[in-house]
Amino acid sequence: MANVDRLRRAKGLTVGELLSRAGMTKSYYQSRAGFSLPYNTNDLEALAAALGVTPEEVASPESAGRVEMRVPAGPLAERVRRLVATQRSSETDLLVHLAGIDPPLADGARTLLGAETNTVVLDEEVLRLIAHWADVPGEYLTDYTDEAITDRTEAELELRDAMHAAGASSIQFRALGQMSPDALRAIARSLRGGTPAA
Repeated sequence: MANVDRLRRAKGLTVGELLSRAGMTKSYYQSRAGFSLPYNTNDLEALAAALGVTPEEVASPESAGRVEMRVPAGPLAERVRRLVATQRSSETDLLVHLAGIDPPLADGARTLLGAETNTVVLDEEVLRLIAHWADVPGEYLTDYTDEAITDRTEAELELRDAMHAAGASSIQFRALGQMSPDALRAIARSLRGGTPAA
């Protein structure tokens, strides 16, 4: 639920603080935040209490206000371009996809990709939709300072590239479970014909 992440950011909470307040483990939260399992009513109530909102606000995307973020243009645009390349797509394809959802969000992505300044202000929804389009965790773009998410996602992208080069058409990365980034990179090296890590 992107709504939970949006509300969390609006309240100034880290993921860890939210999980502590809601009494959830990180793996439990990630399985639901990644849409592999739905939240139940107890989850919604715990998250609402942790966020200081009603369960309806947690459950309803329409009730959550948009969150604007000031982001570093260069590094974030580089991540978006990496996702575009991994999708074997183009920036134009991404922008057309976003315009079909919400034209102002496509304009935000265009601003990021064409930025000539150090930072840009974006609606967080732009980043969430790009991550969803590329099938990576939204935090890879919205929480770009989280080294663990960055390392895990970039290892998945390396594996995705290696699998594509080896002729595999697709993989459900959520099916990989909690493989470590090192294990994902070892599989990628093996697919490329390199020596697997010990």
